[in-house]
Amino acid sequence: MPSTLRYILDSTNRKKLRMPHTMAQNLRRKFSNVWRALPHPFRWVIVATVGSTLVLLGIVFVFIPGPGLPLIVLGVAILATEFAWAQLVYIRIKNETDKMTARAKKAFKRK
Repeated sequence: MPSTLRYILDSTNRKKLRMPHTMAQNLRRKFSNVWRALPHPFRWVIVATVGSTLVLLGIVFVFIPGPGLPLIVLGVAILATEFAWAQLVYIRIKNETDKMTARAKKAFKRK
């Protein structure tokens, strides 16, 4: 029986059973502790590999059907966790996205 269903069925022992969001927070905390315990060069290589792979896949998916732009943004966001240049690119992406969102809202308000 899944833990969420067990929690719903057993309303008398709420303190003993974990809520799903609490389990997610614990998992996030454990991952964060393990991630921080890794030596910096290993983190750097992992972030560089995963981030650049996502950016390259995003560039490929711009030309073939697929989620190109979201992959590029996700890759840059991952790279921004370790690289200052990627932080600047990510901030610029966020600013440009905010500007385009404001323009789109303004355009739809006029009609």
